[in-house]
Amino acid sequence: MEPLWLLILLSVTELSRAHNATVFQGLAGKSLQVSCRYNPLKHWGRRKAWCRQLGEGEPCQRVVSTHRTWVLSFLKVRNGSTAITDDALGGTVTITLQDLGAHDAGLYRCQSLRGDEADTLRKILVEVLADPLDDENSQSFEGSKVQKSISRNPSEEDTPFPPISILFLLACIFLSKLLAAGVLWAAAWQRQKWGTSLANGSGGGQDPDCQQQTLTDELDT
Repeated sequence: MEPLWLLILLSVTELSRAHNATVFQGLAGKSLQVSCRYNPLKHWGRRKAWCRQLGEGEPCQRVVSTHRTWVLSFLKVRNGSTAITDDALGGTVTITLQDLGAHDAGLYRCQSLRGDEADTLRKILVEVLADPLDDENSQSFEGSKVQKSISRNPSEEDTPFPPISILFLLACIFLSKLLAAGVLWAAAWQRQKWGTSLANGSGGGQDPDCQQQTLTDELDT
């Protein structure tokens, strides 16, 4: 049995080197969580996507993408057994594959969408294992980037809700309300100022007849 696993590991190593991809290994029937980090400033305001590369030279087929409203990208979007969420401020997009099967194995990409174009953030090679691998065997292959993810049952999976994105959303709501209050206060202050100016203008004027009578009294005196 060991020679078979060694052969599988060797083939995965060569495949990951050929595609410059990071290997994520998960157990069949469990869930696998994949994370792709990126520069938040460079990819500010862009939606993220998870696609599958079926063949060399073929377009990457999109599996799932983040919320259409970028500010709400921290909300989980699901397509079948695959879910995606994006921490836009922390610069991490997280993909969760539930109930792993042999059909889930293959080459994937994390993408940053820019109109009709897509920039590749990271290439991921997903491997589905029937049994856990021995750590010594997995560490014996140097040169390949093998990253293990915690495999959990779908019922035990926590719903990701990045606090940084929540704070950002609350800050935007607070600033919008503060701006609206400032505009209303400025409008009320300006209206009050105009009312005071009109009142002073009407009260400060004198009747011309009154002024003529006063002048006549002074001459008679």
